Amino acid sequence: MTDSTHALDRRHVLGGVLAVTALALLARFAFLGARIFHWDEGRVGYWVLRYAATEAWNYRPIVHGPFLFHVNKYVFALAGASDFTARAVVALVGGLLPLSAWLFRERLRDVEVVALAAFLALNPVLLYYSRFMRNDVLVGGFALVALGFAVRTLDTREPWYLYPATLSLALAFTTKENAFVYVGGWVGALALVVDHRVVAEEYGWLTEYDAVVDAVRDPSDEAREWFAVLLTLPVLAFLVLGFFYAPRPDLWNALPNPVATLGLFASALVTAWTEFVATWVGGHSSNYVSYFVDALKVHYRAALPLTVFAVVGFLYDRYTGEAPRDFVAFCSYLGFASLAVYPAITDISGHWSVVHAVLPLTVPAAVGVGLVVERGRAALRSEDRVGVALAAIVLLAVVAQVGVTAAQTSYVAPQDEDNVLVQYGQPGSDLRPALRDVETIAPANEGVDVLYYGEHFYVAGEQVAQTPPGPQKWLWRMPLPWYFERYGATVDSTISTTPVEESPPPVVVALAKHHDELAPKQRATPRARTNSRRRTRRSSSTSTSRRSRTRRRPRSRAATYTYVTIISGVSVTIMHWWPYRRAHARERNRRTRRDARRRRRRTTRPDARGGG
Repeated sequence: MTDSTHALDRRHVLGGVLAVTALALLARFAFLGARIFHWDEGRVGYWVLRYAATEAWNYRPIVHGPFLFHVNKYVFALAGASDFTARAVVALVGGLLPLSAWLFRERLRDVEVVALAAFLALNPVLLYYSRFMRNDVLVGGFALVALGFAVRTLDTREPWYLYPATLSLALAFTTKENAFVYVGGWVGALALVVDHRVVAEEYGWLTEYDAVVDAVRDPSDEAREWFAVLLTLPVLAFLVLGFFYAPRPDLWNALPNPVATLGLFASALVTAWTEFVATWVGGHSSNYVSYFVDALKVHYRAALPLTVFAVVGFLYDRYTGEAPRDFVAFCSYLGFASLAVYPAITDISGHWSVVHAVLPLTVPAAVGVGLVVERGRAALRSEDRVGVALAAIVLLAVVAQVGVTAAQTSYVAPQDEDNVLVQYGQPGSDLRPALRDVETIAPANEGVDVLYYGEHFYVAGEQVAQTPPGPQKWLWRMPLPWYFERYGATVDSTISTTPVEESPPPVVVALAKHHDELAPKQRATPRARTNSRRRTRRSSSTSTSRRSRTRRRPRSRAATYTYVTIISGVSVTIMHWWPYRRAHARERNRRTRRDARRRRRRTTRPDARGGG
């Protein structure tokens, strides 16, 4: 292959990666705000709103790293807070992830680079959680980019690639604590690759150890450049991590003083490490077999083509050809190990943990797709119609299966209980009408807008949930606090029916079993009773049946404003008392106007004694 032909092919590959990236961005931002917030999205979103309102933030390991808090705070300030904007940062990172395939162009064949970009763009697991305000796609994406720039450093011998690699890895540590698992996985996978080299006596790049020793003893200009870069990398990582983990507003107060700022960075990182160890290192139970089976189910139902191609690609690259490629083996070991390790280190069977196995497995899966494409090309050159047809059928079947699964899980039924990617705590779409009504009611109402009723939702004071982690009974309300905070609704809770009966708020949220005891009694509204008395006075000859019809108690209007939905696994009723309260308000206004008219009549009526 000539240089011009190679350059032309590389331009085509880059064009393919860019086209796939555009498709990935479209797939992630289309209808991004359609799904109701998940329980986990709700609590993080609520605390971001509180952070934006108070300017106070401290690291809390239970809600993971500070990245989403700080970034979404400014996103909300610029574009407003909504389901769409809250997920936009994760969608952007996930949509740009296919570009990382270009970093591995020296380690993969051209077809494999495009296939890797396609898997990163369209895999249903990555697509679904790129449309989800969680940190898993963020930490995995930043780690993959860091790995890509590290590989480019080895391929080009250019030390400056280590700067974006360090920056990406530091950002991964600001998103979620399992960035440590990525680094540990890299070390383990690299050890296995080195072992392959030693056993096969194909030392390759391992022999460069002697060159490193010589450079240390007698450094050249190039060696000095490398040493300068390596010495500045820890400084870059420290500054990035310190900036994100430093508490607010302490950071802004210390910023004018560089010494105080650096001291705050150091203190913040030490505190973050202490809290991380206390929260996540040990101390949680894990049903490994159950969690592992759940992960396999997700792979089977949402990532089957990728998993099959990953196994095929790994075996093909490992045991055929001249020699296995280190990078393919590295990613294969990392992916298979992640599939086995995450069920042991997670505290729940979280489907999002599959993201961390899927990401590295995209590399051997791309090798598997490349194998099918190459066999199809070979069949085409030899005019083997059967071989061409088989390759085409396999590729079309994979595209169809991935497309249908992605559409079903991310667009058609993103919150359906039959969706394998839906995690516990995802409300249904039937919550939207109630939320729209609350958004309309809150600005026009005075006093409490939303009242939570019952022990299940009761907290002694709403201020206890201003910062993470919040009391358990408050967490059972998720994701409603996210929406009510956005609407500016005044919220309270009670375990007594007295506030509901004496001064009913516009909206009452309670378990569905409390509906009957909270529903307005079947009695006439004040206006209906007044009209009944007026008609009775007008005619004393009105029949009994006529009077009974005028006094008949109307059906409670609040019943038509009741929504029942599932929140955090329980049936919840959201009762709208607004029409009932409006009837009382109209009656008060009517009485006020009537009294005013009477006063005017008394003032203007002629005095009978004066004969006027």
